[in-house]
Amino acid sequence: MTFFNESSLLNQISEGDEKAFGKLYDFYRPSIHRFVCKFLKSTDLSNDICQEVFMKLWEDRLATKDIHAFKPYLFTITRNHTFNFLKRAAVEDRIKTEVVRWHYTSTNDTEDAIIAKEYQQFLQDVLDTLPPQSCAVFTLCRQQGKSYDEAAQILGISSHAIKKHMVRSMKVIRFAVQKDIGIA
Repeated sequence: MTFFNESSLLNQISEGDEKAFGKLYDFYRPSIHRFVCKFLKSTDLSNDICQEVFMKLWEDRLATKDIHAFKPYLFTITRNHTFNFLKRAAVEDRIKTEVVRWHYTSTNDTEDAIIAKEYQQFLQDVLDTLPPQSCAVFTLCRQQGKSYDEAAQILGISSHAIKKHMVRSMKVIRFAVQKDIGIA
């Protein structure tokens, strides 16, 4: 139920009467806000949409004098504006997700591959400084995942010897990592 003559108020608004617009705003804003809030579930976003709807109404005020059913007109504008907002938000969210995903995969895959290759080369260079038997033990145990017993069987030496070779290899690798890469 309106407390004013709506058509007279719309005529006044079309002529630029800000007080008339203020009355219309004060009357319809709460119901418009509730309507928008049902879709957006956010008071802040609903406030923004309400402001935008009423700004649009003010900018198009010359057309208000030709409106015969204002409330349905206002709610239609509000619904359309809200749905457009949701569509834009969905598209922007999809775009952001796609850009982040693309950036992450392209950047990290390339960088990770380069870093992994550098670390592999560093490890191989360190292994090349080891005696051949220690290098073979390390390759079997660490790179191929063999147990000490399996490596001992393959190389024809004792498990105790495998352990000694691994301890020596790990000391050399640890020293090289600390010295050359700076990782403790």
